Amino acid sequence: MVYEQIKAKLPQRFFPKAENPPIAEPEPLVTPVTLQPPTAVGMDVIYRKYRCWMGNPLGCEWPKKTLEQNPTAKTCQNCGFPGIIPPKTEFRGYKGRYRIDSYIGNRGLGRLYQGIQLTDQQPAIIKEYLLPQQAFNAEETRDRKQAFERLAGLNLADGRIQDIRLNFPWDAIADPVAERCYLVTNGNIDAYPTLRTYLTNNNQAMSERDVYRVLDQVLQTLQFLHGQKFSLPTGQIQQGIAHGNINLDSLLIMADTKEFFIHLSDLALWENLFDLSTKKNIIPTVAKDLVDLGYVAFYLLAGNTLDADIDPKKEQYWQSVTPDFKAFLFKLLGLDTPFNYAEEARQALLNIYQALPRQVLIINAKSENKKNKFYRPSILILSILASLFLVGIISWLIQKFKYQESVVEEPVVCCLKSVTGVPAGKFNYSGEQDSTWSFIRGQKNLILQNKPLEEKLKESQPQLQLSYQEKDGIDQVIANVQSSKTDFAIANMLEQFSPELKHQVFAYDALVVFVAFSYSKREQSLPKALNGQISIEQVQDLYTGKITNWNQLKGRNLPNLPVKLYIPNNAESIRIFEHRILKSESAINAFHSLKNSTINITSLSTINMLQQVLSDFEKEATGSIGFATLSQVFGQCSAYPLAIADGNKPAVQTLVQDNDKSIDPNTDLCDDKGSYKPNTKVFTTGSYLLSYPLVVLYPGDNSRPPIGQKFAEMLRTTEVQQILEKAGLVPLHNQ
Repeated sequence: MVYEQIKAKLPQRFFPKAENPPIAEPEPLVTPVTLQPPTAVGMDVIYRKYRCWMGNPLGCEWPKKTLEQNPTAKTCQNCGFPGIIPPKTEFRGYKGRYRIDSYIGNRGLGRLYQGIQLTDQQPAIIKEYLLPQQAFNAEETRDRKQAFERLAGLNLADGRIQDIRLNFPWDAIADPVAERCYLVTNGNIDAYPTLRTYLTNNNQAMSERDVYRVLDQVLQTLQFLHGQKFSLPTGQIQQGIAHGNINLDSLLIMADTKEFFIHLSDLALWENLFDLSTKKNIIPTVAKDLVDLGYVAFYLLAGNTLDADIDPKKEQYWQSVTPDFKAFLFKLLGLDTPFNYAEEARQALLNIYQALPRQVLIINAKSENKKNKFYRPSILILSILASLFLVGIISWLIQKFKYQESVVEEPVVCCLKSVTGVPAGKFNYSGEQDSTWSFIRGQKNLILQNKPLEEKLKESQPQLQLSYQEKDGIDQVIANVQSSKTDFAIANMLEQFSPELKHQVFAYDALVVFVAFSYSKREQSLPKALNGQISIEQVQDLYTGKITNWNQLKGRNLPNLPVKLYIPNNAESIRIFEHRILKSESAINAFHSLKNSTINITSLSTINMLQQVLSDFEKEATGSIGFATLSQVFGQCSAYPLAIADGNKPAVQTLVQDNDKSIDPNTDLCDDKGSYKPNTKVFTTGSYLLSYPLVVLYPGDNSRPPIGQKFAEMLRTTEVQQILEKAGLVPLHNQ
């Protein structure tokens, strides 16, 4: 169980062994990650209509015992409260399918489960919220479900991904049948212990310095939360959000052998949707967040939350606290002139750091052997060397997988209708003239229901109106996005863009170098003679005029065939060819000299080029060669795309057969259509040197509508990825 793995990694201080445990009936469960303490005196029981022997059915053990005794039980056998979800239960969300593997425990107003995302087999924590019939009527249940899907989730409005120790939800699902909602978070962070668990299991107060560390981290997160622009699932942009639910249950502690970190979870924005309608609605504010954090600090210092009369106004709880720290906490609690915002409170906290006692939280500490001190210089040197080695490895990996930074992302959403928050209105976007995107958006016969892609997008988002503008070159495309003349753009990514622009990859394309494919004359054909491959250096020699006959190629016994060169008639492909193959200024100049002579190089559209290359071989006994984008070459059988080699590295082919082996000159590209496909792996890893990502390019200014981000999200849905694949692009994942 993941909880046991987490527990094993955490310091034993968090899980002390109980001495002489009390005997109680019924037998208590093993303490879950987020076990609630007994209900405090005067606390309003959330589901009081259920006659739970513990007074709180969310924290009661009987639903779990009921499931153990009857795996098909829907309700608790004691009080009728909704039962725990059985393991192996699967359900569909807006961003994928999920499976529940085990029950963890309860926290706040929900129950936690260890789960997994079935799309990529990655772990997830699923929080289940309940809307039982005895507590909520049908109208309240409907309204809360609708509000949950509209509000449960936050993203930075400018599209950044930043670790601020705030658990961002990944998916929010309202069960269409049962009175339940599910909040999914990636990874296992949401299963870590709460600060209430720390107090319950540790059974002693936290030191001032440790409370200082808790406050410093939480204030830093609140400063970010209160001051940044966020995008809600509805697409609404909001400047600053109050947490509204700061307490010992919503603050999670992650600890190792040296230090701990505090993560915030369970924002009131969605957590309060599952509170009783009879409870007074308290609007979340910055001031409330600070006061609530003050009470968290007070409870940690006191080491007690169960006494009915625990009150920070009573002097008995402050006798051992440093005067400066006490004065700070009085302001944080609102018992003295309160702080106005988190940044002010954090600055005041930093000013009292030196006054705190020199005590630290010791986790699995062992007494130090004095002899070990003599080894510290050696350890330091070894640590430095290890760090340098690690930096070198990381740098190498970054260079090797430079294209993967935009690929290793979250799983795509299934359907266009699931993309929420698309801003309404008219928007302009652009792309390079005669580019890959111009080709893709103009395809009708390859798109579902004989419609162009943009029409398909508009059907799913009728409030969205898009106007596409072609520009003469990529520089103009980028400049128009930077100057706000267009809202976003589609571009191929050969190099990094300027820092003020953001991008999201939605597919891949590549240049392919091809020669004539004639299956009837395959024994005499160039694919056979070239063994299905060509090197970057050989292509350079061909397109700079160094080689005019195929038998001049070094190291090969090729036929006596004159070379005839073809190029596509679009600037985008030429620019990529110069950037990825010719590279040097001298080679590019030689290429331009040949290109300006119509005798040596012929410029044609891709379809005409493919036909002419085959005609040259069959009718004129000429060895023609050309290049074009894979999106326009794939699916035809008049030319053979050659595998590309670079130096001594093995040649890489773009196409693979159904058995995942690369095509070869013996593959019948005409009769075997449908038995081969683009090799997605060589595109996502960048191992095919002429491949490049296609991206949605948009400004990083989060004050502008997030149409660029949302357009990318639409293109990344499984539904559109399948359409793009049919149109000739390489999708992000195997479909």
